[in-house]
Amino acid sequence: MPKDLVELRSRKEELLLESEINRQIVALECSQLKLKAVEWRKGLSRVGTVYKWVAPLAGIGLGFFAAKKQVQHAQKRGVHNVRRNGHRAGKFDLLSMLAPLGATALKQGFQFWKHARRSANSET
Repeated sequence: MPKDLVELRSRKEELLLESEINRQIVALECSQLKLKAVEWRKGLSRVGTVYKWVAPLAGIGLGFFAAKKQVQHAQKRGVHNVRRNGHRAGKFDLLSMLAPLGATALKQGFQFWKHARRSANSET
């Protein structure tokens, strides 16, 4: 065999090996990207879960703040005897405002528990 042909064959084998190594490296990097995507998705679902709990609580907190401001404004105007739902206008009844919140929190907690249980059952 001519010497050039032997060199070309050895060069071809080297290139084929290098190509195979590069294919495996690309496959490994794609797998790592898929793992990162799954981690990001889990992180985003955690953020969504936190948002589902924090947003209503923040709304309720702002509602309490606004209600307290209204009561204070009514007291400054001197309105103390006006009755609303059996309560004086100047009275800030926290317990009656928290009752619907408790029911909503229990409902949300139950929904979260059902979803988590459904997810756990589907994984096994």
